[in-house]
Amino acid sequence: MLNEIQVKQYLQRIEYNNELFADLATLIGLQWAHMTHIPYENLDILSGIPLSLKTEDLFRKIVTEKRGGYCFELQGLYGELLKSCGFDVVQYAARFMDEEGIVQMRRHRILVVRIGDERYLTDVGVRSESPRIPLKLVCDELQTDNICEYKFQRDPFYGWVLYQKERGKQWKTIYGFTEEPQIDDDFVMPSFYCEKHPDSTFNKFMKISIFRGESNFTLVNGIFREYRNAKVHIKKELTNNAETSEILKKYFGLNLYSHNTTNSESDFESAVKNESVANN
Repeated sequence: MLNEIQVKQYLQRIEYNNELFADLATLIGLQWAHMTHIPYENLDILSGIPLSLKTEDLFRKIVTEKRGGYCFELQGLYGELLKSCGFDVVQYAARFMDEEGIVQMRRHRILVVRIGDERYLTDVGVRSESPRIPLKLVCDELQTDNICEYKFQRDPFYGWVLYQKERGKQWKTIYGFTEEPQIDDDFVMPSFYCEKHPDSTFNKFMKISIFRGESNFTLVNGIFREYRNAKVHIKKELTNNAETSEILKKYFGLNLYSHNTTNSESDFESAVKNESVANN
């Protein structure tokens, strides 16, 4: 777990200023603070920098260096924060269900928190529109974060299946997970697949996201979007490094020139160049 000083630094990073209790109100606050301050991003993968899922490395990257990460990183460190705040946390592995007719590998890190007699799914590691509050793990109960409606159902293969209904749209599946508790090392192999495998999309182009108010801002494959109220309100193709760097800093808090490196150019700059080449 994190020590007292690290917890304080983490809370400063996400600008969480309320008292800490192992209750639902605190869990709601921590999840939203995390989602609105720490971006989902894969810049290290694009730069060829090996990822580490060790707590000390994640803390340095996400808190000290004010970076982000993808689900294995974000959920890993967020889980450590929750445990350090007194929450009872269990990890599971999920399969995304966004490709009809295709059973995907388990490549998402799930956190379930027990509070009293109830269990809640809390997730800060999904790039697209996703639950902005913890969801009670119970079948068929309609739940809302005031942006989308959610419900869980049970499936003999997928286990718990999370459904989402955006405004004016039909229900769709997000992911499913069974209840085999996972240890940290269980996520090393799927993370390495995402990082290095030729079929992975994580090593091809930028996948960046952050939440603000009712909006979900993304930068994916050279396209910057603001997604709000189930619609794309801004869509802009980025055509050069300077434009990409400005968007990274303004919307995602990622400063191109702040990352320490011994090379002549920053790792972020290398990732931006790789993105530009991929889109040309």
